[in-house]
Amino acid sequence: MPNLKVGYLFKKKYITYQDKKYEIFEFVDYAAAISFRNTQHNFICNIISGNKAGMYASIINENANEGEYVFLIDDIDNAIKDNENSVDFVTIRKKRIQSTAKYYLRNNGTGLTRLLNEDLISYIENGNKSQAEFDEDVFEKTTDISSMYASIKKTIISQDEQIMQILTALFKNQKVVDSGLDMDLIAKLKENILIFGSTGTGKTEILKRISKLYKIPIVIEDATSLSETGYQGRKITDMLEDLCLAANGDIDLAEKGILVIDEFDKLAEKSSDSQSHVSRLGVQRSLLKLLDGCLFYFGDKKFDTSKLTIVGLGAFTGITKGDDYSHLTTDNFIEYGIMRELIGRFSKTIPMNPLKKEDIIKILKESDFSPINTYKKLFEILEVDFEFTDDFIDYIAELAISKQSGARSLKTVFDNCISSALFRIFAGEYSSISLIKPDDENDKPYVLTKTK
Repeated sequence: MPNLKVGYLFKKKYITYQDKKYEIFEFVDYAAAISFRNTQHNFICNIISGNKAGMYASIINENANEGEYVFLIDDIDNAIKDNENSVDFVTIRKKRIQSTAKYYLRNNGTGLTRLLNEDLISYIENGNKSQAEFDEDVFEKTTDISSMYASIKKTIISQDEQIMQILTALFKNQKVVDSGLDMDLIAKLKENILIFGSTGTGKTEILKRISKLYKIPIVIEDATSLSETGYQGRKITDMLEDLCLAANGDIDLAEKGILVIDEFDKLAEKSSDSQSHVSRLGVQRSLLKLLDGCLFYFGDKKFDTSKLTIVGLGAFTGITKGDDYSHLTTDNFIEYGIMRELIGRFSKTIPMNPLKKEDIIKILKESDFSPINTYKKLFEILEVDFEFTDDFIDYIAELAISKQSGARSLKTVFDNCISSALFRIFAGEYSSISLIKPDDENDKPYVLTKTK
């Protein structure tokens, strides 16, 4: 039976250094995962949180190949105890990440030991290149905007112009902040970005994809968790602290990073709770300093936001009739509840394209992260044959459209269709599954073939 676990995600690699071979485990994330046994009776983990959500990893004591992800299960009771007995996964994850080294060696079975040899660490990170060659190689990778554009288009469908605009703005900002120009000129050239459109059009996913491809720190924060100083909730400085964590404590690098504020539109929502409404207005006022470029202090750190790129993401439900956001003006956002001073500080505004049925079908068939393609990878691991009909794709698209959540509802709709078959597939009772459009609402949308 599948089980929910938390633990450390590593990437396994082998390094030959000074004629000796090392088994290296590079720390990737602290995450939640669902573990299960595949048909070879090996434990597999489906990562369901953090930067690698959707990936599959072996348990660390299984036979993982070089380049594969492995998962080391943590004792959740100890994790909670170390968090002052608070069951708060966000804080637990932050503390675990802070206390985890970048590289480990296996000492026995599932035991890992921190790698302390600085020469070996340098070799791992630079390979056999000189430092100058390494710096040049990293520069080329981080500035290859065309490759990033091509990669993101494989996941985000029907938003080609939006992807191009977002990447262009981000690359422009990085060129500006690294230019050595006067800070006043940097402030005039640098753009803060507001991306808006219907739920499920890919706003957050574009930034998640960029965060995996970009070689600078980037974090995605939720505006709904923010509160004004004096109210219960996360503060502006908490977001900056997360950015420092993403930069491995390098505050100079963090100051040049990208801070994404998701659910930005929620800061404008009206509420019968006057205290909550006042707090949201207070958060908007606090963001003015952040966008202008000011010094913030947390712990013993001083963070200057003058070079920071800030991206707001929001659905702004009800701001327009229908799902066409292309005609919105500054006045529309002010009427919605965003302060004039705040909306005026976003010099780049990017509306997302609404998704039609044909776009949903294209996402299902072509996106790297469509449920069709992610389940295909799962069934390959389980050695279960997997196929589907065009009628089934059309059926799934219709269900997703009816939920009015764009591509976001695809996983939910697909999981509901297939969930009743998974138990027996995990139990090894079936060797193939074919997805079909049901003739009747009580029929199953699949056909299973028993294992011989």
